[in-house]
Amino acid sequence: MERILKINSLTKHFGRIHAVNNLELEVFKGQVFGILGPNGSGKTTTLGMILDVVAPTSGTFRWFDDGCTVEARKKIGSILETPCFYPYLTAVQNLRITAHIKQCGTQNIDAVLKQVGLYDRRNDRFKTYSLGMKQRLSIGAALLSDPPVLILDEPTNGLDPEGIAEVRELIRKIAGEGKTIIMASHLLDEVQKVCTHFCVLRKGFKLHEGSVSDTLGEINKVEVSSEDMAKLEAVIQDFKGMVSYQSNGSAIELILKDDVNAIAVNNYCFENGITLKKLLTHTNTLEKEFLKILREND
Repeated sequence: MERILKINSLTKHFGRIHAVNNLELEVFKGQVFGILGPNGSGKTTTLGMILDVVAPTSGTFRWFDDGCTVEARKKIGSILETPCFYPYLTAVQNLRITAHIKQCGTQNIDAVLKQVGLYDRRNDRFKTYSLGMKQRLSIGAALLSDPPVLILDEPTNGLDPEGIAEVRELIRKIAGEGKTIIMASHLLDEVQKVCTHFCVLRKGFKLHEGSVSDTLGEINKVEVSSEDMAKLEAVIQDFKGMVSYQSNGSAIELILKDDVNAIAVNNYCFENGITLKKLLTHTNTLEKEFLKILREND
């Protein structure tokens, strides 16, 4: 795999405050890499250092295995702060100013506005936009030069559920187009839904790094019971969507194949004359794993 970023022992101290401590990370092409941690864990400071906004105390980082940081920065689109545009100008006018600052030309403005779902509102003033639309325009500004890498700092922070869903789907869409995305967030659910890989920071230290799927594991499990447990067990043994089962007398726990869900189990039982009184789906979440990681590192 092509390596996009390598961080070696990156450290940042603000006086007695150790914001980031000897951070080691690698990000590869096509990943959506989440930097996860509570407020004050060093997420934004890390992004600031790899964008040359914050000077490291020690350590190094390298983009694209390229020795020239200035040239590498031209391949990176980023959002570190809240959206900052002229409120009385339209989306098109604001992006023209952004393009002038970035010296990247204006030819991509229409394409970017379509990409972030704002083309129909392109001639409306920025002040009329919802928070979610403002954040999408900010992402659009970062995409103007068509960079292969996008860096987002808390992209859904402060948004309502609708705005969060809009930005989440946009990130998925951008990732689907082959761009590498590095995002910092303290929202566990959002990282689980959009990221392929992640690390956990706490008080500047890296506690964990890995893929989301490997960390969560492949859990596809349901627990069922009925009034006639003997009949249920006899029927369930012939269910083709099951990998294995275990009965404790009062309930049966099924491990299902990847493409089988609880609805299929319920339908199968009903078709065989059994009405389930209990159908409980067991899933793993990043929240559970996050809390487990924190406990293991106390």
